[in-house]
Amino acid sequence: MLAKLHGLSETSIRFLFPYVPETKGNESGLNAQTENTDRMPLSQHPRIAVIADAHFHDLYADYGFPGIMQGDHRLTFRLLADTARSTRVFNESYFAFHHALEEIAASGIRHVVLLGDYSDDGQVETVNGVKRVLDSYVARFGMRFYATVGNHDIFGAAGRHRAKRFMNEDGTYSILSSDPHMRDRGAHSVIASDRMYCQGYPEGLDAMADFGFYPQSGDLHWETPFGRDGDPAARRYEVHSPDGRTMRVLMDASYLVEPFPGVWLLMIDANVFVPVDGVAPGDEGDLADSTSAGWNAMLVHKRFVLDWMKDVARRACLEGKCLLTFSHYPVLDPLDSTVDDEVALLGRTGMSERIPGTGVAEALIEAGIDVHFSGHLHVNDTARYGGEDRFLINVAMPSLVAFPGAYKVVTIREQRIDIETIGIDSMPLDADVRQAYAREIVPSRLEAGGLLDVDDYGGFLFEHLGHLVGRRYLKREWPKDMAELIRNLSLTDLALLTLMDEPLTTADAIDVVAAAHNDADLQERLAKRLTEAGTAAAVVQLSGISVMDFLADWYRLRMGSELAFDWIAEERMAAYTAVGQLFADRVLGDMHTAQGRFALIFRMFEKYASGLPSGNFSIDRTTGAISRNDPGSVGKSAAVIWGEASGR
Repeated sequence: MLAKLHGLSETSIRFLFPYVPETKGNESGLNAQTENTDRMPLSQHPRIAVIADAHFHDLYADYGFPGIMQGDHRLTFRLLADTARSTRVFNESYFAFHHALEEIAASGIRHVVLLGDYSDDGQVETVNGVKRVLDSYVARFGMRFYATVGNHDIFGAAGRHRAKRFMNEDGTYSILSSDPHMRDRGAHSVIASDRMYCQGYPEGLDAMADFGFYPQSGDLHWETPFGRDGDPAARRYEVHSPDGRTMRVLMDASYLVEPFPGVWLLMIDANVFVPVDGVAPGDEGDLADSTSAGWNAMLVHKRFVLDWMKDVARRACLEGKCLLTFSHYPVLDPLDSTVDDEVALLGRTGMSERIPGTGVAEALIEAGIDVHFSGHLHVNDTARYGGEDRFLINVAMPSLVAFPGAYKVVTIREQRIDIETIGIDSMPLDADVRQAYAREIVPSRLEAGGLLDVDDYGGFLFEHLGHLVGRRYLKREWPKDMAELIRNLSLTDLALLTLMDEPLTTADAIDVVAAAHNDADLQERLAKRLTEAGTAAAVVQLSGISVMDFLADWYRLRMGSELAFDWIAEERMAAYTAVGQLFADRVLGDMHTAQGRFALIFRMFEKYASGLPSGNFSIDRTTGAISRNDPGSVGKSAAVIWGEASGR
């Protein structure tokens, strides 16, 4: 059985997990692979675990700060206030990473891909913490790790400063910063520490050198876009500023590895750093990063990587290798083709800016890439582009530190690739961490919502995302008039909007629907429409659900796809479906009207609910056909419920 993280000391967590013997046969460790054959034996079905966006923060590391005593542990503790505003959780990342790796080790899997953002923010001490964790699994289980970098792990040629808030004994905070000039009036103190610095290439790879970035003795094959020399000096390329006046020479950390016979892992460094017009090299802000650009920038600034990928794919085909491609950034839209709707509804958001253009898909198909795994957006989703003969599939990975909290296991078979998505929601929350949060809340009067009312990690991530709707998304991304409506309406109010013959502005909608509650004729018409739609959702049921509740589940479905189905009650999903059907029966309408905007929201919701399988599924290696595995293992699909309600 998996050792429980809850209540264990830091030493126990790192070193005293019970040993799980390696399974005999296919997964028996590094030394078992002695032959390099052209084709994988039919009896062999190797498994690879994939973890994306672990964002590991070492609670027990020495960042040059006293930290806090909690029980018999000394913690370098991130603020709950920062977690409540962030798209990811911080302190829990320590336990989530260990929990996932312990499960993977217990299952007999010995090969693990880390799909970027393995560290909190690339801090020297944090990356060293990642190394300590991985080294322990290498030593105890003979595991091998293959990492690629994300935008949080490394920066440019020289790196950049990082600053974080950490809790003091009295519940206040101090700032730890690699910048000695950092100031914060609200901080109890500002402590300069070079352990907080995020390094650049190649120094930022030194701690991770044993995890794929450089050739290892157990590799059957290893190469880079520049050849088989792993020396950083042999892996450099030129990149120019948009105006062409500034040129920089940077390192690319892409590599190809064959961990066992017949399988090639193509690990792409899709970080792109571009000189900024008019800023001298070495000055602050001299490089623009790829947080938003992703693969769109790869097409412009790192075409040599695509040329190499094409050559790798050609050789893989000739030699009968199963080629799997990994990078931190998506190559297809992982939001079920809703990016245009999102821009129409909200304008350009941080999420929509990160969606790759179709030119990326065409370029990868031209290069012969057919299956790609991505992280970055913390979205669990599957996207497909093309036909049977030329296709590209992007398997978007959830994060370990955001809802729904999961990793994937890839089983490679002769004709297909099986993908299983494994949630870590049953992980108990650490008692010391919960008590430390209580120490913060008292002096700060932080409104934590339901974050501290749950006992397991899944519930924590569920509440965290719901909390973000009010604390982050409505404030930062939604138009103020829409945010006002969302905060004040119920599902009944939205249903009544669909019966209004006249288009309403968002300013008028609240008053009009309030008056409609006293209109018996409208109430009767609404009940009749719901009955005609074939739903059991009564008006009284709708009135018990706020639009804020709906929007929280809207985001959960957006981020988790079918993994969210187990978290949203069927009766609640039926209510959402009923109202969505009422909007679908109308013409979408003007985007300046309340009806038109909510119709678009529900249309996006339907797309999130009815996308390709993203939990347990298979990919046909020849045609790219995607089929769901074990449909009973996932809660009743929203697509099924939607179909029942609408008669589809």
